[in-house]
Amino acid sequence: EEKRGFLETEIYELCARHNLKLKIFGKRIGDSEGFPIHGGLNYEIVVDKISLVMNTLGLGACHTIPKGIVLEEALPRRLPTFCPGCPHRETLSLLKDLRGHLKKQNINLISHGDVGCYSLSFLEPFKEMHNLSAMGQGGALGAGVDLFTTNPSVVLMGDSTFFHSGITDISNSVQMNHDITYIILDNDNTAMTGHQFTPRTGQSVEGFIRPSQDMLKLVSALGVNEAIEVNPSDRYFYQNLLREIISKKGTKVIISNKECGLTFHGKKKAQERKLFAKGETVDIQRFYQINTDACEDCRACVEMTGCPGLSQAFDPYGSKVIIDPQICVADSYCTKIKVCPSFELVEVANFHPTKYKTEVEAFAPTDLPAPMIKKSLEDIAMGEDFRLVVTGVGGSGVTTISRVLAEAAKSMGGRSDIDFKFVDQKGLAQRNGNVTSHLALFKLGKSHAQVTPIGGADLLLSPDLLDGSQHLAFLSLSGMAIIDEKFQVPLSILLDKGVEKVPVNELVLQNKLKNLLGDRLSLLSMKEVCEEQLGKSVYASAMILGAAYQRGLLPFELNDLQTAFKRTMKKAELVNNLAAFDLGRALSIGRGPISSITNLDQTQVLKQSLRESSIFNGNTLVDYFELKLGELQRLLPSIELNHLAQYIHDIIIYDRGVHLDRFLADVLSITKLYGLDLQRIAVRTLAKTYFIKDEVYIAHMMISPMRRQKDLETYTTLGSGFSKKFINRPGFDIGPKKIEFDFSPRPWMLRAMRHARFLRPLLPSWHKLEREIALGIKQRLLGSSLNYSDLKRLENIKGYREVRYAEASATVFK
Repeated sequence: EEKRGFLETEIYELCARHNLKLKIFGKRIGDSEGFPIHGGLNYEIVVDKISLVMNTLGLGACHTIPKGIVLEEALPRRLPTFCPGCPHRETLSLLKDLRGHLKKQNINLISHGDVGCYSLSFLEPFKEMHNLSAMGQGGALGAGVDLFTTNPSVVLMGDSTFFHSGITDISNSVQMNHDITYIILDNDNTAMTGHQFTPRTGQSVEGFIRPSQDMLKLVSALGVNEAIEVNPSDRYFYQNLLREIISKKGTKVIISNKECGLTFHGKKKAQERKLFAKGETVDIQRFYQINTDACEDCRACVEMTGCPGLSQAFDPYGSKVIIDPQICVADSYCTKIKVCPSFELVEVANFHPTKYKTEVEAFAPTDLPAPMIKKSLEDIAMGEDFRLVVTGVGGSGVTTISRVLAEAAKSMGGRSDIDFKFVDQKGLAQRNGNVTSHLALFKLGKSHAQVTPIGGADLLLSPDLLDGSQHLAFLSLSGMAIIDEKFQVPLSILLDKGVEKVPVNELVLQNKLKNLLGDRLSLLSMKEVCEEQLGKSVYASAMILGAAYQRGLLPFELNDLQTAFKRTMKKAELVNNLAAFDLGRALSIGRGPISSITNLDQTQVLKQSLRESSIFNGNTLVDYFELKLGELQRLLPSIELNHLAQYIHDIIIYDRGVHLDRFLADVLSITKLYGLDLQRIAVRTLAKTYFIKDEVYIAHMMISPMRRQKDLETYTTLGSGFSKKFINRPGFDIGPKKIEFDFSPRPWMLRAMRHARFLRPLLPSWHKLEREIALGIKQRLLGSSLNYSDLKRLENIKGYREVRYAEASATVFK
């Protein structure tokens, strides 16, 4: 704004000095708003405003901007989040917990902050920063507010900010006896601006060894009332410390000390790549997973961590939370929330991502035909511009293939009559934001902007369905798009409980794109193929280049692209990226590999589950299951058979199906109350009221054949063997007392516990409130026909114990 204001002043002075009588257009163009004074400029704004000037002068518009292709409805945005393994998330999770704890005491916690990675804490799901100011100003704002409130304050401050200007804030608070708790987020790096060293690390930015400056000693020397250093991963110690220290008067300092997730896990992955390149294995590799049969989709883990490694899947009961192994760094923090028994630790012995994939031979496409180039380098040299847009999620390889394209553009078969421009728009790439790259090829001597104008791209590439859909407007009227069939689920979808409308899912989005683009769209299962063949879905980015080349949509020769790969990546990654490139070529013409994932009859697996759940009459239960499944299928012919089978199975597992006839009668009532569009939600909500996920029921689900099948499919080809530990916190109501404890049961314990249905009548108060909630849901569901939103609110009464109680009190018992 200052620069534009200065330029405008200079123009006026120039005119006055030379007595020029000119009409100057800038902030205003006639009676209309002119060039914006904030937010930056782009091609579309410049063309629009110049056209407005031309029309004002009676000269006519200079150019018509094509509208571009857009979806009719707004798509969910990717909220920037803390990186996988970020230690700041652990502090923010506990601050959110602390706020709820204090709220019960009618105390409102006030939080301040400034510029750093931790600035993201003002966004969902934490919202733990009431103000965001300049670097080092969080403490200054805290000081000003402290004069006018009796509520305690927290100031979030990075380690770099502490040394930059934060230490004076703490000094001032000591001098003025402020009631403030400073939380210094020490991650051993100036992480937001490139991981430079801080004075605490004992190394200067030039790489020289310097004295390590101890923050704990520094703040203690300032005279604070209390100072302590903690490991934020120790959730329960940290939780108790926060609750205790926040209630004390005076200036306190907590130093949360844990290395930045990017540097720590980056070093770890680099070590693993060296091992894998030599054919060696990792002795024990740890994976965390969620048992979706136990998961209630309450999303407490999402709301308390906001971790991008948490994703979404669907089963007969609707959406469920899962852990995406391609993003998860196994820091285990989501498991420490302990609101459900769904989390499991799997330890794989002698881990290697591809070494044990013996079921399917490595797919090596051969004899691929040469493509017919749609727009060649010769065409571009003759004046036909070529524009390409690549877009996706940070960390998905978009930047890597953009560099490959830029390198290929530097070669172009040795031609010197073509120029190019390239730009990366990274934004919050490392924080799961969007990354978009633009490449323009044009005749030498012609001027071009780096960023593609709306409606100007010949080709749109995206290894992510959601990001690709959000950038359709760049496509020209004849432009082509190659997009992956799946998308990385953004936090905005995970936080959306779907009360107002059904959140966007992959199938819906695929159909929308097909209707919009028709033959101009190629949807390929690139992530899925790369994960199975090469062990990582990130190689889908190289695969999409192969598909684009084979379809003739890139103007480059094969040799240019292969040479560009070699120039832009390390040798350890080159082999897999070139393999993925060839996979993409083959898949684009229908010659991809055959999947090794077995599609077993789910009904047969459920029958085996019933047999294992019974000591004496397993086959009798199977016969009963088949009989009742047939009756339910006749009532609900439009719902998938495997969904109906799951409902019957689960009710039989819980209490041997003694209430199945009543369930079928209630289903009949639902078919009369609700249309086909709402029956699916109503039936799955009803089914869950016929069983309680108590310790007996969950014991079976932890060791069921369904779970074994999924584990075998996932881990058999990753190592020489695997073992599993259950992360569980069982609870029992014995009279007025409630007993809970952390416990990882052995399989033999679970096999015994799943037969302990006799505990229910012996402990009448055990899960009594859950039964009352189930009855309340059933009465609301069957009492009258509900609209979508009310029906969804009923379905959203999920979770275990306190989580479910809170949801029910707001919906059923309000």
